[in-house]
Amino acid sequence: MDKPMSLEEVLQDLYDSEINAAISWLWDGGIDLGLGDELNGYEADGQVRTVAEAAAWLKDQACKHYPDSGFARKYCGFV
Repeated sequence: MDKPMSLEEVLQDLYDSEINAAISWLWDGGIDLGLGDELNGYEADGQVRTVAEAAAWLKDQACKHYPDSGFARKYCGFV
């Protein structure tokens, strides 16, 4: 069985691939996510309930919006 990906690993790989991301939360309001940044705009935004869901959301959205990145090659099998 594959080990679940960690948020730490996903964030580091996004950073290494120069893909901007944002994460914020209030204790009872869910985890808000963005792929992109305030200055250049967001490619995607969403909300999840758990850190594991945040890692999966970031992975899926980065693969969708940055298919030519090193991140996508590692996580999505894109070449």
